[in-house]
Amino acid sequence: MKARNILIFILGVLIAPICLTSCGEDRWAAYAGQTRTDRWIDDTMRVWYYWNEEIPNSKNLNYFQEPFTFYASLLSQKDGKGSSHYSTIDSLANVTRSIPYTDYSYGFQFTTNRVENNDTALYAHVLYVASGSPAAAIRLERGDWIMEMNGEPITSKNYEKLYGSSAMELTVGYYDAVNDTIVAYKEPRSIAAARTVNDNPVYYKNVYTKGNKRVGYLVYNHFSSGATGNSNEYDDDLRSASQYFAGQQVNELILDLRYNNGGLLSCAELMCALLAPASQLGQELGFLEFNSRFTPREVSFTLDANLIQSGANLNLNTLYILTSSQTASASEMVINCLKPLMEKVVIIGGTTEGKNVGSRAFSNPELMITMSPIVCKIYNSEGKSDYEKGFTPDLAINENNDLARFLPFGDPNELMLYTALGVIDGSIAIPEKKTSSLQTSVLSNSIERRRSHAVIINQE
Repeated sequence: MKARNILIFILGVLIAPICLTSCGEDRWAAYAGQTRTDRWIDDTMRVWYYWNEEIPNSKNLNYFQEPFTFYASLLSQKDGKGSSHYSTIDSLANVTRSIPYTDYSYGFQFTTNRVENNDTALYAHVLYVASGSPAAAIRLERGDWIMEMNGEPITSKNYEKLYGSSAMELTVGYYDAVNDTIVAYKEPRSIAAARTVNDNPVYYKNVYTKGNKRVGYLVYNHFSSGATGNSNEYDDDLRSASQYFAGQQVNELILDLRYNNGGLLSCAELMCALLAPASQLGQELGFLEFNSRFTPREVSFTLDANLIQSGANLNLNTLYILTSSQTASASEMVINCLKPLMEKVVIIGGTTEGKNVGSRAFSNPELMITMSPIVCKIYNSEGKSDYEKGFTPDLAINENNDLARFLPFGDPNELMLYTALGVIDGSIAIPEKKTSSLQTSVLSNSIERRRSHAVIINQE
């Protein structure tokens, strides 16, 4: 070999490792970071995960996987429904608020619907509007139909703009019962750009007189204590609502949880303390069952009178609860835990989702990861937790089947409230007939975006 070729060969041998090391620095750093994150996930899950005994042996796990993929490899088939798990994981960079109820939005919840004889466009059906929001400013209300955005049809590809976007012009319509169709109002409405909206869960309250019965009605849309993670104004508003009902001497209550898909354990405990018979205060309300590593494995919680504070215990023996397929988690916990303590808990509406488990959040700021695995199963005082398939209503009602009665909350002719009031006074079991034949099918529901995947166990 010539001297020049030998020199080139030697230089190549010396330079190659340097290039490989330099080019691979980022790759190896990424692998090292993934391994570190995966190990933290694994360690935490083996201690806390409710189904921790089903986590694969470490020898069978790949600690070089992307963290979200690795997390999924640890989860039990019992966790969630179908392909959707209740245990969640996210990057801290994506978590901008402690709760999802002060969301960046226009301030209304809605379903997207395919309307009969309209195979291309969707209509957005307004479920409710948050006070003080851009939607409230243009007088959007429950029962309205959004037919177009900026003059364009709503489709499966663009409807998410209604979650929150820039200022736009909305074509708003209403259900015309005479002609059984949806008709646009004459003038479109200009809605301001989306912003942070305060969606107070204590949405509506009223009292109705039915013979010798004073019937309270409360629309409660999520179990959260306040607008931030460490505030309690929503709990105080719930206590104020209970004082209002006590002052009105209600002896029956309709609790509307049709759009309530869960939240905090502590808020569910407060709700139970405000509603339950006074004789039950101080008694066991239920217990949390953790995995077998915990001692004790079962941790009970009581019907705590101390939670009532400025509120009032309503001393109810019967409770009427309005539900839908969106009713889940902490809402179902209230149903399950109050059943043994009351003479009757009457469910009117749809079958609930069936979440009988609790989650706890674990965050690692250094690794920029937060996760909320299922850590416990929730039982009532009788040791029952058998609602994985949801609670079946005593009276099945679908509010979408009667568009003429899809009315603002509190209107006594609104389908589900009308039904509950009729059950209370004994006049009806279900509404006599449907007044609309127009068929619509719900394709999506904005409330699903804010759901808690399980009852949220409060952190000390």
